[in-house]
Amino acid sequence: MLAIAALLNAPHSEGAEVAQQVLPEVKVKAATEKEPDYKADTSTTGLKFDAAIRDIPQSISVVKEELIQSQNAFNLRDALRNVSGLSIAAGEGGRTGDSITLRGFAANSDTFLDGVKENGQYFRDTFFIDRAEVLKGSSSVLFGRGSTGGVINTIAKKPAQGKSFATGDFTYGSYDFKRTTLDAGIAPSKNLSMRLNALYQNADSFRDFNYTNRWGVAPSIKLDINPDTSLTMLLLHQEEDSVYDQGLPMYRGKPANVPVEKFYGFSDDNLQNFDTTVATAIFNHRFSSDFSMRNTFRYGDYNRKYRTFLFGNITDTGITSTVARTQALRESPQQNYYNQTDFSFKKPLFGFNNNLLFGVEVGWENYTFRSKDSTRVPSISVFNPVSVSTAGAGRANDFSGSLATDRYTSTQTIAGYVLDQFDITPQWKLLAGTRYDVFEAKQDDKLNNVNDLENTVQQFSPRAGLVWQPTDWQAHYFSWGTSFNPSAETFNLSTATANLDPEQNQNLEIGTKLDFFDGRLSATGALFRLEKTNARTADPIDPTLNVLAGEQRTDGIELGLAGQLLPNWNLSATYAFLDAEVVKSNTVQVGTVSGQSISLQGKTPVNVPKNSGVVWTSYNITPEWEIGGGVFLASSRFADSVNEVNLPGYARVDATLAYHHKYFDIQANAFNLLDKEYFESGQARTALPGVPLSGQLTLRLKY
Repeated sequence: MLAIAALLNAPHSEGAEVAQQVLPEVKVKAATEKEPDYKADTSTTGLKFDAAIRDIPQSISVVKEELIQSQNAFNLRDALRNVSGLSIAAGEGGRTGDSITLRGFAANSDTFLDGVKENGQYFRDTFFIDRAEVLKGSSSVLFGRGSTGGVINTIAKKPAQGKSFATGDFTYGSYDFKRTTLDAGIAPSKNLSMRLNALYQNADSFRDFNYTNRWGVAPSIKLDINPDTSLTMLLLHQEEDSVYDQGLPMYRGKPANVPVEKFYGFSDDNLQNFDTTVATAIFNHRFSSDFSMRNTFRYGDYNRKYRTFLFGNITDTGITSTVARTQALRESPQQNYYNQTDFSFKKPLFGFNNNLLFGVEVGWENYTFRSKDSTRVPSISVFNPVSVSTAGAGRANDFSGSLATDRYTSTQTIAGYVLDQFDITPQWKLLAGTRYDVFEAKQDDKLNNVNDLENTVQQFSPRAGLVWQPTDWQAHYFSWGTSFNPSAETFNLSTATANLDPEQNQNLEIGTKLDFFDGRLSATGALFRLEKTNARTADPIDPTLNVLAGEQRTDGIELGLAGQLLPNWNLSATYAFLDAEVVKSNTVQVGTVSGQSISLQGKTPVNVPKNSGVVWTSYNITPEWEIGGGVFLASSRFADSVNEVNLPGYARVDATLAYHHKYFDIQANAFNLLDKEYFESGQARTALPGVPLSGQLTLRLKY
């Protein structure tokens, strides 16, 4: 790879230099007339402040708005399919909303918005997102608890200084899919700019009795108080009415062989509501050319109420087999309050560049979870399901009477961090730092005082990295990072875990970042080992308790290619090989297929394909016409902890065709062109099928 890169970036001969001087205006003009490429040069996630990706000793993937738009990726989880080492998971337990697995570890609580925790449970739309940045590997030094496999940091669209514009998108597609969005900005004065993003979506589904009705607004305003001081305020409000759908049941260790549209829930009982409000204020101030500060305040209010149906045991009688179902009414309001202050001090030291980063964070999270079971829920045929109403007298309609769960959990975070990026020589950069967290959690179980529990964690999270940049087109790095997972990370304490110290993780990684064709195309590669060294597992003496004696490890390779192969040819390609294993475990679980007690030791974690990747490319045939498409692929993966239930591998082919005009675009997208049956995610008893052959047509008006 280095030899090829050297050839591509080698100086031209004198004659070539003359030719290059004759033609540059044509090349530059062509580049500006087409869609921007899919390559990002900077990220705000790796060092808190905007920094060149080549200077960060860690793997970072950036999914830009242009790629999201080309794929019609309307949900964040669809956009994140472009990230290597990341897979979409099915919600577990009481969780609904986006569920992510990153480098073999759950990343459900590792979602951030503009660098501040935003971990509410809902389905994130992309209508207000400028781009999504994913920092891979243990990253508690920057983000606190969790962040084991990495973090997902979305960057919101913000006002553009001195610029007025308006864009309206109207999309219609298969299964009566209707969606419209607005992105408009105005600048009433040189010091004030405003932007409004809005969404309305009303869509049915290829799944029977399914639909998604969603609307949202995201206004923002930026006030430039003076050349060194600014205040940006953002609001996101999103509501959704949709269907809780578990997909198809698992039968003998694989998805039941039935049409993917079959619905096993209750046709007139589709309660699933989300109501999300996130308010953010960002204050920036530059004390001097060397010293700057940013303070961010975040308030999040998340409300979700839904009625589940879950699959139970299968009565296996062949073609007449039935599957049991359970149902529960649930709600889980959550409120977050975070204040984060970050400082950047750039001052040469010993004649070399030096960037000192430090900051503090305080935060509170309040989480309530209530659940009430329905009774007399009937079983349903596996191969010939007939969706009917649940038994009215047994359905849980409110939270009066006997509840299955009723608990309140509050957490408090106080943390400080310091990082220093120092140029040892012009070619060598050293990054080192640590963060200290005090994380406290209290749980009030209103049904059982025995579960009124507390847990306090005091934790250092160091990080170190070294970057070697022998030329301006190549960077090679080594990094070591740590993270921790406290027992109350996801708001749930038990007598088995409340007295345990946090799980500890570390990520060792070597990688390379290369630029081709004068920086138009980037190639990245990383080799890593991510391991949890003291995972929670059953106490061998008292299995009702946990001890920190387990171990889980992922060895992996990630490759990426992003940018322009030619001035009119864009490409984004990623690949990941993940070898994940539960190395040590005392935990034993009963398999849903065999009915036998099986140890988790030696098993592959849930939802980790050994091979996965995406290739997406687009080409401007003329300045007006663009054609593109790609392949999303994943090998088979296990859907249960004991590796008895398997989701088959798949390769999905999509395509797009667009016509661009100064004042409008027309874009057609086709999904799953080969109409292959595949499954995006699953659990031990359920599999969620992916979309069959379908299409969408979008009209985009621009001002």
